[in-house]
Amino acid sequence: MTSDTSFRHPNIRLYNPAEFSPSIHWSEHQYVPHNFKGDVRRLYDYELMYVYSGTMTVAFEDMSEPIRYEAGDLLILAPALRHSIHLNSQSDSLVHLLGIHFDLYDELDITIDRDMVVSEEEVHPERFCYWPVHEGEDRLPVFARCYRSIPPDIVQAMEEIADEHKLKKPGHQVACRGYMLIILTAISRLQQDNKRNAAAFYRDQLLELVHDMQNQIHLPYPNATLAAQLNVSEDHFIRLFKMTFALSPQQFLQHIRHQSAKRLLRETKQSIQQIGEQVGYEDIHNFSHVFKKWQGVSPREYRNTHSIL
Repeated sequence: MTSDTSFRHPNIRLYNPAEFSPSIHWSEHQYVPHNFKGDVRRLYDYELMYVYSGTMTVAFEDMSEPIRYEAGDLLILAPALRHSIHLNSQSDSLVHLLGIHFDLYDELDITIDRDMVVSEEEVHPERFCYWPVHEGEDRLPVFARCYRSIPPDIVQAMEEIADEHKLKKPGHQVACRGYMLIILTAISRLQQDNKRNAAAFYRDQLLELVHDMQNQIHLPYPNATLAAQLNVSEDHFIRLFKMTFALSPQQFLQHIRHQSAKRLLRETKQSIQQIGEQVGYEDIHNFSHVFKKWQGVSPREYRNTHSIL
């Protein structure tokens, strides 16, 4: 967890989570070219950005070195903070991100997407959302800029927001607010986990394994085979993986398969059996059982209520 101690926000508010009433302005999965380089920008609102695959570096106006974000990491961008984002990957594959723009106190009305980004030719300081800080002379910010290997419940809540915001069913604003409150609570409870430092030596190798799993999710990945790639015992490998990604290797594999299956059910007309095979399940009954365990409904029921075709 990397703290933000030097940036001084123009609009601050003492931290009181009971006052949070977040509204969602934009939420979307993004598949971006691996060599994307963004311009310097500022936001009027906040942005959460989760990295599924690939890496990105973010340069901040008040830091001499950029922060590097890898698969499993979460970025929180503060309002008014100048920054630029550069994406990169070990291959030519797209970098997969999930972004959410929001405010904390239901304070900003967004008419079109570009209202979230500051036009330096016409700045409106009164539109910068409030930034919560702790009491004390230093007024330290509540939220860090980088959270490493965040727990899967935060990612799941972000994915629910993306679904609700995209489908815009009745009551989606209330549902999004509820999920965002869950996310904010979970983030505020995150503490630096020193045990995860034990996995630092293997981090690059683990990230490479995860990259392979995300790009070829249909293949089997026995723990013994994965452990052999790191030249460690199977039990030690499972501990290292959980320290880094908060899930066991097989739980992680089921999670990325489930997310891919949801996308295919929503966005394609492939049969359920074809989708199951594409994400690694040769038996349609096994696929349906695992999907319902994760989602609470069968693949067919999910498609009937979430398809965008």
